[in-house]
Amino acid sequence: MQDLLRNVSASYKDFSARQKKIADLFFREPIFIAFSPALEVGKRVQVSESTVIRWTQKLGYRGYTEFQHTLQRKLAEERLDNAQQEQPAGADQSFLENLLDADITSILKLKQTIDEENLLQVVDRISKSERRYVTGNFFDFGLAQWFGGWLGSALGNTAMMQPGTAAYYGQMAELGPHDTIIAFAFPRYTRTLMDTLEQAKRKGAEVIVLTDSEESPAAKSADNVLVVSVNANLNIDSYTAVHALLTSVMRFVYVKEHAKVKEKLAQLEAAYTDQDIFI
Repeated sequence: MQDLLRNVSASYKDFSARQKKIADLFFREPIFIAFSPALEVGKRVQVSESTVIRWTQKLGYRGYTEFQHTLQRKLAEERLDNAQQEQPAGADQSFLENLLDADITSILKLKQTIDEENLLQVVDRISKSERRYVTGNFFDFGLAQWFGGWLGSALGNTAMMQPGTAAYYGQMAELGPHDTIIAFAFPRYTRTLMDTLEQAKRKGAEVIVLTDSEESPAAKSADNVLVVSVNANLNIDSYTAVHALLTSVMRFVYVKEHAKVKEKLAQLEAAYTDQDIFI
């Protein structure tokens, strides 16, 4: 992004009065220019669409579209994580393609770093547990509910553990060595989740943590840690790699407990049919 800013700054003295209006808008609101048609940009600073196009050509681009794609890419590169920056996107890619590439990169990183033996231990523990409890930071509770819902459908004896509820205290009171807590602990970490994991550990329960780093505060209470990165592009977290990891765990569980899972899902399907739920 800095090289683009320098290019516009260096050319500023050669711009006409109308072109300087566009340049000033670029310095103030680059995101507006990145995602607005040339006509809208012109209206914002009271110049014609053709003036906007000529301005980009004066900067060395074939036209507004090429300049806009370059600006989108520069803005994306500025905000993508280090893994994305190590493999910068091509100049001809759109902003959307850059964002999707960042998610692809996070999955490739997972592929390269995942400890498959550890993953199989997690699958084995989940399968053998008498009871499974799934919990997480409140930012991660949607993930926890999705994964816990599938485990409940496939294996039974699975419940959501939500701190602060009446059910939570009953679950903690009953927790024992034959139970497993599966916790989602991605930033921002909460004290409530850390306290839950510490209590579970004291009670002898198995603790499995999915988190973004071995240095995560949740890792110290875990018997098994599955590390997977979360992209934070434009301050919006992407859990694409986390979903990929969870899907792999689910498939391993399905293979390991095939007969049991098949029977449970058949029972569920029969209930759906009996209630005439689906069209």
